Amino acid sequence: MTLNGSVREAIAALRSNTLRSALTAIGVIIGVAGIIAIAAADAGARQTVEGQVAILGVNRLSLGCVPSSNSGRRGPVVTLIDDDAKFVTDRVPEVGAFNTEFDSSATIVAGDAAWTTQVWGTSASYSLTHDMKLKEGRFFDEDEDRRRAKIIVLGATVANKLFGAESAVDKKVRVNGVPMRVVGVRQSLGRLGGEDMDDHVFVPINTVRTRLLKDPLTVPHQVNLVTVKVASGNDLDRVARTIGQLIRERKHLPESGQEQCTVDNPTQYVHLMNSTHSALSGLLAVTTVIFLIVGGVGITNIMLVSVTERTREIGLRRAVGARRVDILAQFLTEAVVLCVAGGAVGVVVGVAAGYVIAQSSGWPLIIEPWAVATAILASVGVGVAFGYFPARRAAFLDPAEALARD
Repeated sequence: MTLNGSVREAIAALRSNTLRSALTAIGVIIGVAGIIAIAAADAGARQTVEGQVAILGVNRLSLGCVPSSNSGRRGPVVTLIDDDAKFVTDRVPEVGAFNTEFDSSATIVAGDAAWTTQVWGTSASYSLTHDMKLKEGRFFDEDEDRRRAKIIVLGATVANKLFGAESAVDKKVRVNGVPMRVVGVRQSLGRLGGEDMDDHVFVPINTVRTRLLKDPLTVPHQVNLVTVKVASGNDLDRVARTIGQLIRERKHLPESGQEQCTVDNPTQYVHLMNSTHSALSGLLAVTTVIFLIVGGVGITNIMLVSVTERTREIGLRRAVGARRVDILAQFLTEAVVLCVAGGAVGVVVGVAAGYVIAQSSGWPLIIEPWAVATAILASVGVGVAFGYFPARRAAFLDPAEALARD
């Protein structure tokens, strides 16, 4: 019998027991769908992580000092100032640039629109250390920071809330009642870990410290954060340890008080996400393999039942000249066709599941061609592996005994 004939006969046999065939294929459907969905989720998550790396920056470290707790008691407040940033960068040759930052919140008003957001008071070097890209306008310079200029750069979300589709450059806004001129709008960064990375504005740090704060600073030239950009090719963890040691020595902090001043490597967050995601993907992959095996066992079971039900048919075919290899091919083809049909349905279900996961997680939907090919090959493999034993049993039935059975 030709391959086409075997396939047609297999389809006819499966259609004669449609419900049973469909129920048997469920394990294969779930297994194949799992392969497609896991691959889509993995690709979407990795693309998202790559975007997050671009947001966080691969060569930046952030230094911050906060009060620590020791046995439930608050330790002394350690305050960073402008000179601390210069002290660190002068002693760490790997640092190519740095910026200082003082954060607060404010309500920004433009005409009838108002929006409360984070005000990032930064030095002019922020655009360099963070590789800032602007949608329109420009960033402020060192002279404007020194003069405490009343200018502002908007994040994309703030610009949209205040001005909609209109250009925001050269428009007037009031920040905590202080009039300011918009000089630029940052290009949208999207979201990171559920946080809107565009819901903030930039103002020269000296302007924030002298014009926007309701209460004067207790420490002159105070900053909340120092960000340094490390030259490419350096070990960020080693540079972070060096900076941490220097700042603890400068602030006269013991090693036990190191939590008061920390140097964060933002990409560690991404590495943690990747590790967590890989572990989850591995667990789901194991589950998928289990479903394929369960589906394969179901194929074996249903094919054994089919062999038993069709014993006389097998005997008649052998009696009229069918070879053992013909019987083997017939039943093996049925198992493969059933698995491939289940695999095709599984691909559709997997794409749908990938879409649902992408929509709920905010990831892009990426269907990997290799995943589809792997899923189809896996379904064929299950058909061959788990259909061979019933097919061989059918092929080696004794024709006389088979015809003698009721």
